[in-house]
Amino acid sequence: MNDVKKYQKLEKLKKWRDEVEPIPWYYDGLENLCDRIHPEKQLLQVTDIQELSKDTKLYRFVSARPNKPLAPFRAGQYIGLTVEISGVRTSRPFSLVSSPNQLAYYELGVKRKEGGFVSIYLLDAIKVGDILEATEPLGELYYNRVFHGTDLVFIAGGSGITPFISMLRDISEQNLKLNVWLIFGCLSEDNMLFKDELEDIQTRRSNVRVKYILSEPGPSWDGASGFITKDKILDEIKSIENKFFYIVGNRAMYSFIEGQMKELGVPRHHMIYESYGVPDDVTEVIGWPKDINTSNTVNITIEFLNQGRKVKETFEASCVEPILNSLEREKDLGIIINNGCRSGACALCRTKLVSGKIFMPPEVTMREIDQDYGYIHPCVSYPITDIHIDLTLI
Repeated sequence: MNDVKKYQKLEKLKKWRDEVEPIPWYYDGLENLCDRIHPEKQLLQVTDIQELSKDTKLYRFVSARPNKPLAPFRAGQYIGLTVEISGVRTSRPFSLVSSPNQLAYYELGVKRKEGGFVSIYLLDAIKVGDILEATEPLGELYYNRVFHGTDLVFIAGGSGITPFISMLRDISEQNLKLNVWLIFGCLSEDNMLFKDELEDIQTRRSNVRVKYILSEPGPSWDGASGFITKDKILDEIKSIENKFFYIVGNRAMYSFIEGQMKELGVPRHHMIYESYGVPDDVTEVIGWPKDINTSNTVNITIEFLNQGRKVKETFEASCVEPILNSLEREKDLGIIINNGCRSGACALCRTKLVSGKIFMPPEVTMREIDQDYGYIHPCVSYPITDIHIDLTLI
């Protein structure tokens, strides 16, 4: 009798549970959702190319796989684009310009970098219909309502405007109650990217103010000129009180703005910089050992797995080129190291340094545990002696 009562009780419990807890749509344990948010890689197809200036183009991409929609992102983030140029497989990060409120497509702004490798290829060779591999959206340059407050100052230099376009689109589309001051430094009128859209947003949204500062203005320019100094910043924002600063530009701009921020008295935790990127000339970076003969080469020994078997190879490399770039040039080895930012920020490329010495720019941050166990970021690490790295421990 007790067994019958127990059975009846269990049946009632099962019936109740089935009624109030229907099987959810994510019956696979959220794997589909996780794959959507953090895909291992994305395949993007170029659908449109627009010329923004004489040296900058806007690229629109859709998912090249109909059953794989684009990963969602936060306004201000970037993706890493992978290309293959003359057999060399490499990647570079580009800020997302498009609004995070629609995921039918991504838009990226690409500016030609003199002496560059990937930007020149994208601008000169990529055409509508081409398919490129990309990372998931990455980066920490986005609005955080808990820590950033409601008064935001965007400081952009040149093509550094791209993540701010995404952020301003998001703010405008959602009519977010944020006060935004955009201070946009450009070379000349011809380099004022997205000017029409910025003017439109500023006209429609009274909480958004845009200030242009040209370093080499033409004779017809009647706006501000010169550099983005502390005085010009204060003229716009009036006070640094309760304001959070986002800063995006090239390394030279960062160095200058950092000094201006210190003079203004802006606390470091009230600022966020986009990743610095690789220096154009590492020998000019503070801390570079001046006794290094930059024309010399060093030997890089690598251990990696080839069809499950551990292999060791050695090749020559330049001490003024990042280790990751040198590895990518050794195309016959077929080595692929996961990477995203090429600035030492995302840590996707962290690699075990077995022996030898490397140089990293002082602004590159490393987790303490990585330093303790000898891991490096090869995307911004320069070999100043012969080195040995183990890729089997990635």
